[in-house]
Amino acid sequence: MTWLIVRLRLAMWRTAMSRSTLQLTSSIIGGLAALAVVGTLGPGLVLLVAQPLRITALVVPLFTVATLMWAVLSLIATGVDSLLDPARFSVLPLRAPELARGLLAAALTGIPALMLCLLALAQVGSWASSPTTAGAALVAAVLGVLTAVLLSRAVTSALAGVMTSRIGRILGAFVVALVTLVPLALNLLLTTGTLGADLRSFDATRSARIASWTPFGWAWGLPFDVATGRWGAALVHLLLALGFLALLWWVWVGQLRRTLTSPLTSSGGQRIGAGRFLPALLGTSPVATIAARRIRAWYRDSRLVSIALRTAVLPVFFVAQSIVMDTPGLAGAGVVSLAVFAGLTLMNDLAFDGPAWWLHVAVGVPGWQDRLGRVLATTVVFGPVVLLTYAVSLALGVVQSPLPWLTVTVVAFFASLGLAVLVGAYLPGTAPRTGGNPFAATSGGAAQGCLTALISFIGPIALTAPAAVLALVTSGTTVGRWAVLVVGTAYGLGLLAVGVVVGGARLDARAPELLGQLESAQI
Repeated sequence: MTWLIVRLRLAMWRTAMSRSTLQLTSSIIGGLAALAVVGTLGPGLVLLVAQPLRITALVVPLFTVATLMWAVLSLIATGVDSLLDPARFSVLPLRAPELARGLLAAALTGIPALMLCLLALAQVGSWASSPTTAGAALVAAVLGVLTAVLLSRAVTSALAGVMTSRIGRILGAFVVALVTLVPLALNLLLTTGTLGADLRSFDATRSARIASWTPFGWAWGLPFDVATGRWGAALVHLLLALGFLALLWWVWVGQLRRTLTSPLTSSGGQRIGAGRFLPALLGTSPVATIAARRIRAWYRDSRLVSIALRTAVLPVFFVAQSIVMDTPGLAGAGVVSLAVFAGLTLMNDLAFDGPAWWLHVAVGVPGWQDRLGRVLATTVVFGPVVLLTYAVSLALGVVQSPLPWLTVTVVAFFASLGLAVLVGAYLPGTAPRTGGNPFAATSGGAAQGCLTALISFIGPIALTAPAAVLALVTSGTTVGRWAVLVVGTAYGLGLLAVGVVVGGARLDARAPELLGQLESAQI
């Protein structure tokens, strides 16, 4: 059964690639990028075998952080590959453990997992100074990779299970916020007072020892324990790593069992109010009606709630790091990043509507009204969050030169909104299906996501750069700073207007074809 599920996953991936040149190209680019990472880091890891133990020990904290970030990024950025949705197996006579083995093996065939596997094998070379350390490193590679993959699956499936209710969404907000702070705490714990400024004074042994006693480093610390002759610690870490794997397996299998025995459709149960506040606030025009519908979705739809949480907690890391490390620029970068990602949430907004978008087509809603309504909703939802984050950073004293940073933030927000409504009209992307795992992603969605991610990275930088340069040049005078704020706001609104008009024209011209794409946009 395991091999059958793996073959099914590969066949679905091959079919998706053959049907879409864009997905094929994006997958090739993603594969080449993964090879570039392995080709850059792999030889460096192998060459560490010739270095003293105090330097080779760096491998342990590096892979510990990588394991943790595998789960963190699944929550706040990438999601988990759900090309093989467990709910689709509920009509088959499969037991949860049997399905879990197949899904785990299939997950290891993805590009990111293969990249992690190759890097884990490269770290075996770091400990190849003796057969015993090499053997321990090989065991660590197997346990470490399985821990990373199972951790992301267990955490996202468990959190998705509780986020179907209002209380669950509040709980999810706290969990995601706390998870975002964990890498910061681990980074401070591993680096404070342990690493030297140059290679001669560099010593990672204390960091390796600390990392090896965290759940994410129990496996990766095995070769370090063997290399230092701490056989008792190695045995303890091996038992802890196996126990942690067993716990993650138990959690994930339990969630799969619940999925296999749950009905395919939900009967609802939420009490929906009359919703008089938003019409009174926004009005009853077509644009306001679309905006009100999307605003309600931002706090009712667990899929959008997860995106809002990922976006809102993003600057927490930057601001906290700025306070601890006394680097004011990080806080400003965090606020600007929040503005960018908040604007880019519109990129696949149509995919969340899915086939239900037919109502817009049937009624004949002009494209610019659709685009503008969604922009208004995102502004109402995220605008106060961006301003509040900026105000808090300013009050904490971690943002210097307030007006230049405010200018860049405003331009970044409006430019990202304009870019998102424009690109979203051409590449609607994919979204988790209604009632499904809000942290789901697919290889097909990720393939198209490679192109949209490239646009999302380059576009805001290119569009915001002129305002940033102008704000930097005029930062010496008060009049210049205020003038640039006014000019930058007008520039950002102009970019937004272009995105709304051009994106709306695209919807008007290709609405039937786009509706056909949305039929398969939800996974």
